[in-house]
Amino acid sequence: MLEKDIIQQRGFHNIYDENGKAIGFQFRVRSEYYRGIWLSLIRPGDVIVDGEVFGKDKIKWNIGGVDYTLDEMLKVTDIQWPIDKAAVIKVKKEGGLSIGYHDVSVEYRLIMSYIPPVVNSDEAFERMPAKPITRRILLVN
Repeated sequence: MLEKDIIQQRGFHNIYDENGKAIGFQFRVRSEYYRGIWLSLIRPGDVIVDGEVFGKDKIKWNIGGVDYTLDEMLKVTDIQWPIDKAAVIKVKKEGGLSIGYHDVSVEYRLIMSYIPPVVNSDEAFERMPAKPITRRILLVN
């Protein structure tokens, strides 16, 4: 079941390697577009946690159980992020995050087929400031 907020509390935890070392963290987000969206139409931006910015090279999106880099998402034209499933955003961070509350922000935009290209293009997005989605959530492990 999905929570009302875009950034979900459930699923927020550190990621560990096979030796038990924290190598990052993950959190879930739900789509805010009522039809779901094709991966190639998502323009992911940065993840910001407690003021620390994580760029494209540190982020993977997991849709339907498959991890995608941000560049891979642009090329996937046959996979959709459905409205009723959360995406898992995985972020590389040596040591993970500390237990406690964190201010988590994620930036992404959606390309819509019915909006004119001059307004709805990567070039137009670069000129407009992104509006991050932010939530204060609790890490318990």
